[in-house]
Amino acid sequence: MDKRLQLFWDELITQCEQRNTFEFLFKIESWGILWTPWFIYANDASLQFTANDISESDLKRLVDLKMIVLVEEIAPVDPLDLKIEKYQIKQHG
Repeated sequence: MDKRLQLFWDELITQCEQRNTFEFLFKIESWGILWTPWFIYANDASLQFTANDISESDLKRLVDLKMIVLVEEIAPVDPLDLKIEKYQIKQHG
């Protein structure tokens, strides 16, 4: 795991622990042509990260490392939502 992914992982664990949960949502929204920001939510709070270039591939790497698991793909209701995925942290503490 590289330093950037380790930093993301550490911040994700810390913020989830602060919210007493080990589940989070990864959401991609469409805000216009070529503008699709992502958000990570835990207990309805948007999480903030030092690295601002986190992507779906980072989550896939954490899945491959068996640190998180994809729990559910949620069908978007809001027309701005492109993708919503629910993950659970498997390794923590």
